[in-house]
Amino acid sequence: MVDNAVICKKLRILMKYYKELKKIEEGLTLQIYLDDVFRRRAIEREIQLIVECATDINNMILRKIKAEPAQDYFNSFIDLAENDVLDMDFALEIAPSTGLRNILVHEYQQIDDKIVFNSIQKVLIFYMQYIEIISKYLGC
Repeated sequence: MVDNAVICKKLRILMKYYKELKKIEEGLTLQIYLDDVFRRRAIEREIQLIVECATDINNMILRKIKAEPAQDYFNSFIDLAENDVLDMDFALEIAPSTGLRNILVHEYQQIDDKIVFNSIQKVLIFYMQYIEIISKYLGC
């Protein structure tokens, strides 16, 4: 059985990744993003870590409530909504970020730097909401 303290610890790790991404993107323009390969790779990695950490949290919560584990990263958000942890509309907004993570990690297709750049703000908005919702749900 997974207890709240373990999940809350993982949530604090997610918040650390979130703050790192926020710091890296400060003052960022598309041109700076395209020109600075090190900053670009750091952002890609932070997005990957954020998504992976959140999906770990999702599966920990699913285990805690004795639900079946999610079949994949995307469905971990949907499964939380089906178990009344997340609102379904929010789950449907945040779940596609797992596809971006898959592209970054597995390079299923050529990484489109403009798409990644344009995704940064969505990641920051959605994952702050996610952190707030899960913190409240767990009482962290």
